[in-house]
Amino acid sequence: MTDETHRFFRFSNEASYETLTTAGNTARNLPDEQSERWLALWDKTFLDPETNSDRLYCVKKSGVLPSDDFDLEGIEEINLETYLQRLSWEPPIEEDLEMEDELLDLPD
Repeated sequence: MTDETHRFFRFSNEASYETLTTAGNTARNLPDEQSERWLALWDKTFLDPETNSDRLYCVKKSGVLPSDDFDLEGIEEINLETYLQRLSWEPPIEEDLEMEDELLDLPD
């Protein structure tokens, strides 16, 4: 899996994801949404741990058609490095947050 072989995305709008999927299924003549889909079900994509609401997914470039519209609202193309960073994101440690708050509260 590389930037040369795959496209990586962050999806923040489920309706746009479903629009993309439905159009892609139609373009590929897939029989129905339940047995075959071009893209995974929304809840089968990776949850972005940084936002806890966005979804992360990648597709092989060889499987992308010219008619696939990734310019819909809430669809952001990212690179492999960003994709992997977001998958392994960990929330900041509470002590670090407290220290940051103390630094921000310093008098002028």
